[in-house]
Amino acid sequence: MRRKTKAIWIVAVALIGLFFLLGLGYGKEKPANGIYTGLLEAFDVKNEKAVFAYSLKGKVGIYISDLHGKNAKRLAEADEGEIIHHPVFSTDGKTVLYIATPEDREQVKSSLYVMNVDGSEKRKLYSIDSLITEAVFAPDSKTIYYLQAETFTNYSPIARRDAHDFDLYSLDVSGGQPKRITSMKDYMLESLTVSPDGKEVYVTKQDDQHSKTAEDIFASKHKVFRIPLGHPEKIEPVLLQGIKEDVFNVEVSPDNRWMAFNSIANPGTNENFQYEMYVLDRQTGQTRQLTHLKKHAGAAVFDERSEWIYFMWDKKFGEGDPEHEWYRVSLDGKTVENIPVVIEEGDSPN
Repeated sequence: MRRKTKAIWIVAVALIGLFFLLGLGYGKEKPANGIYTGLLEAFDVKNEKAVFAYSLKGKVGIYISDLHGKNAKRLAEADEGEIIHHPVFSTDGKTVLYIATPEDREQVKSSLYVMNVDGSEKRKLYSIDSLITEAVFAPDSKTIYYLQAETFTNYSPIARRDAHDFDLYSLDVSGGQPKRITSMKDYMLESLTVSPDGKEVYVTKQDDQHSKTAEDIFASKHKVFRIPLGHPEKIEPVLLQGIKEDVFNVEVSPDNRWMAFNSIANPGTNENFQYEMYVLDRQTGQTRQLTHLKKHAGAAVFDERSEWIYFMWDKKFGEGDPEHEWYRVSLDGKTVENIPVVIEEGDSPN
């Protein structure tokens, strides 16, 4: 990032931080992982199964259950001083990938692990003294794409230290060295997802490429961006008709027709922002709001038939530590169902 641009970012982050501290809302509240009992936000579904991270009395594990939240079993447990998170299935549903990072945020390191869907044959695939925040399988299950931050710092005296200077990488599941796909050093990349044909990757980030001043950056929006893997330098924003607010948690349906995301449903109020689930029909270009739950409808995953969107809802958003509940919504928005997840201390691996 050029020195002038970084200086603008420092001023902009200070302004944005002050805006948040005044109580006007914050778009991405991070889970206080490891200090409570409950679901972490990221999860995946495949072959009538769900895989998710759950903190049980401060000990985080990776669990698998059916799509009704029943018959849960722990597949892996975090080591002492470690947090494990962002579990995803391979395309065939036979393998689970997850990330391990230290509980102490000042320790900047990450590891990628894979294991069989029954928790067997767990192995460390890759480790680095940087922060890997998200990782997903390519459709052929032979390649992993992940987001990595080069720095862990605070660009403002009122902001906490966090991961910055992001880029997209790939790694062969069989081993070897990773490949850097982009050279953006972006302030923040989030919500990594791969198109069903494996030709494109989608992320969310700030649309600030034309910003020249701190005010420009402050006014810019968080949007969905498409990265063609054949020409990653041709990254471009995705048009979401009628959506004028920040967008997060993008997901593409298996049939490639739908794109789910969340966005602010109550702009211009003095209340905490309320994030609801929306869907884009990629054939017609039309978008529509699916949920009206208030608070924060977050991480979303389509079922294999592209009929339902499973998502996490933070019922305590804006009130302190998150408290996630699992939901699903039909594509027409007419049916919204809560899915209770019960974890017992004896839900351990084979």
